[in-house]
Amino acid sequence: MRRSGALVLAFLLYAGAAQAQQAYPAVLLEYLTGDAEAAVGKVRGLSREEVLAGFDAFNFTQSERILQAAAALHTEAALRGRVPPGDRLFHLQIATAIVEFGEPAELKSNTSRVIRPAHAAPVSPPFRNLWYCTVINALEAEGLREADAYLTHALLLFPSSGEIQLLAGIAQEMRTSPRVTGLGAGARRDASREAERRYRTVLEIQSDRLEARLRLGRLLQQRGDLPGARALLEPLASALDPRIAYLGQLFLGGVEDALQHPDLALAAYEGAAARVPLAQTARLAASELRHRAGDRKAAAGAVPDAAGSANTVDPWWTYIFGEFWRVDLLLDAVRKMRRA
Repeated sequence: MRRSGALVLAFLLYAGAAQAQQAYPAVLLEYLTGDAEAAVGKVRGLSREEVLAGFDAFNFTQSERILQAAAALHTEAALRGRVPPGDRLFHLQIATAIVEFGEPAELKSNTSRVIRPAHAAPVSPPFRNLWYCTVINALEAEGLREADAYLTHALLLFPSSGEIQLLAGIAQEMRTSPRVTGLGAGARRDASREAERRYRTVLEIQSDRLEARLRLGRLLQQRGDLPGARALLEPLASALDPRIAYLGQLFLGGVEDALQHPDLALAAYEGAAARVPLAQTARLAASELRHRAGDRKAAAGAVPDAAGSANTVDPWWTYIFGEFWRVDLLLDAVRKMRRA
């Protein structure tokens, strides 16, 4: 704690600091040594003039290790909880400028803001990797253009990162979905092939990354490689993560149905429903199978429960938008790394 306080004290010693420049370092000090949650709320409450005064002071700080804490603070301010779009963009741009300091000059910047500190060190490579994963996870749930811009940086900086490769695959898989409009059939086929390449790269790096197995299995199912999809999806039934197990068995049910194995398909759908009882899709798929088999009474009886108001959670509904639920977990990790 003493060392963190000394870092901010060195920041405060910027000659000629006006009152506006003093408000920001006080919040940064609290983020480092006090109540981090409160500090995130306080930095959102500062005026843009106060934040930008503190941002400008990074060019003159005598503190070598202050930037990582500042990047973490603004990343939380941008992405933690509900934030008005304008404030979110403002804090994300500040964080981006801090993280980009020290990156190769040939990379196209994702912000118009720039710092060139004489003494402060860039953020560490592990922090930078985590930061890009966090931001891309958040942006992929909202749209691909901004996420792609950050992905470009991340892939050049960390080509051997399984998490970055996974996020690149998810971005391409999103383009295969009808929910992403404005793409022709050829572009969607290209995106599917690129997503497959990325997922296979992930499994070469991290053979136990179940999200990559799940998504590669889904792609192969869509492409008609049913044996390949089954080989990837079958082991996921025993996954500890109920979401992975649910989606794995849901997709496996579709594989078995396409292979004209209705009993195996029904077993897969029922297995999925057992893992996430409030989900609708697997239960409705099982109902449709029973209807096709002629058991219309059982099929109809399952519909009210499957479509009832209590069934509001289904991993399938959000599957195409990546792993955005991980953002808070990643932000927790960012906060832990704020002390360089």
